[in-house]
Amino acid sequence: MLVYFLLATPVMMDDGFHYEGFAESLAKGKLDFKSYYGFHGLSFLAVPIFWITKSEYSIVITSTILYLLSLPLAYAIGKNFYQNKTAGLYFTALVLLMPYVYSTMMRGFQEAALLFFVLLTLYGAVSKKKWAPVAWAYGGIVKPFNLVLLPLFVRDFLKIKKIIWLFLALTIGAVYLGASYYQTDHLVNNAAIGSYQGNFNTGNPPVLIESFTPGLKGFLRVGANLLLHFRKILISPLTIVLGALVLLRNKKFLLRKEIILAILLNIILVGSLTFSFPKYLLPAVVLLALCSVHYLLKYKWLFALVLIDSFFVFLPIWNYFGQAFWPNIYIYLLPMYLAIAVYIYARRDNHTHSNS
Repeated sequence: MLVYFLLATPVMMDDGFHYEGFAESLAKGKLDFKSYYGFHGLSFLAVPIFWITKSEYSIVITSTILYLLSLPLAYAIGKNFYQNKTAGLYFTALVLLMPYVYSTMMRGFQEAALLFFVLLTLYGAVSKKKWAPVAWAYGGIVKPFNLVLLPLFVRDFLKIKKIIWLFLALTIGAVYLGASYYQTDHLVNNAAIGSYQGNFNTGNPPVLIESFTPGLKGFLRVGANLLLHFRKILISPLTIVLGALVLLRNKKFLLRKEIILAILLNIILVGSLTFSFPKYLLPAVVLLALCSVHYLLKYKWLFALVLIDSFFVFLPIWNYFGQAFWPNIYIYLLPMYLAIAVYIYARRDNHTHSNS
C-alpha cells in the first residue's frame, strides 16, 4: 500500500486547506481555530510531520501513516474477536476494499485518520485495554462520529479503578471544545451549513444546531449511503447485508448488544444531519464489516461475491475522486488486487491447517 500511495499525486482541495492550514499554523506556534473550520485532531498529529518534512501535504503524509497502521490493526481485531487468524486476514481484506478512505485522503480529508481511530477504539474495546476511552476521545476530535463507539467499552469503565481513564478521555474533549469556544464563541467552528452555499466566513460560523434537521429524508439518505453504489459508498453493500444478518440472527454474537447500539447511534446522528455523506457512517460500516466475517468464515464462496461487488464500489469513486490522483484505473485498483491476494492466502493457509 505504501507503493500505491507513492504512485499517487495528492492535490489539496476544499476542507483539506483548512486541516493543513491549522497544522502549519500550530507548527509555527499559533493555535488558530478562528481561521480554520472543522475538527482538527488529525492536524495536531501532523505538526511533527510538518516540522520534519516542511511539506505542504503534511496532512496527507500523516493520513498515509495512519492508514498503513490500520492494516495490522484490522488483522489484530479480526484475529482477537474471532480467535481465528483467517478472520484477521478477512477483516484486513475488507478494510482494503474501502477505497473512499484512501481516495479522499489524497485531497487532505480525514477519513483515513478516522478509520485508524475507529479501529484503535474497537481494538481497545475487544482486547479490554485501559486506554480505550482515550483512543475513543481523540478519535472524536478527528471526527465526532467516532463517539458513537462509546457503548463498546463504557460499561467496563464505570468502576472506581478504571473511571480515571474515562475522566481523562472526557478531559481531552473538554480542552479541545473549550479552546475552540474561547477563540470562536462556538463549541465547534463548523462549516456544515455555510461552506457549501457560497462564501463561508470562518470567523462567524452558523450555530451547531443548524446542522441538525431530523426528518425522514435524512434517514433515507443513510440507507442509500450504505447500499447504493452510485452514492460513492464505503464498502460492498453485500458486506453490510451480511453484517446486519449476523446481528439479527446470532443472539450469542460477541458484543452484539453493544455493536447494535453503536450502529443505531451512528444512524441516528447521521440521519438527523441537514446533509450527509457515506463517510459519516464509517464507524457503523467498520462494525458491520467485522460482523460479516462470521458468514465469510462459514461460507468461503461468499468472499468471492464480496470481491465482485466491491468492483462497483471502486468504479464510482475512481470516476469522482480517484482519477484526480492516480494515473489510471488499473493502478487505482491495486488495493483490490491486494485484497484478492489476501483472500487466496487466507484460503490456502486455512486449508493447510485443516489438513495438518
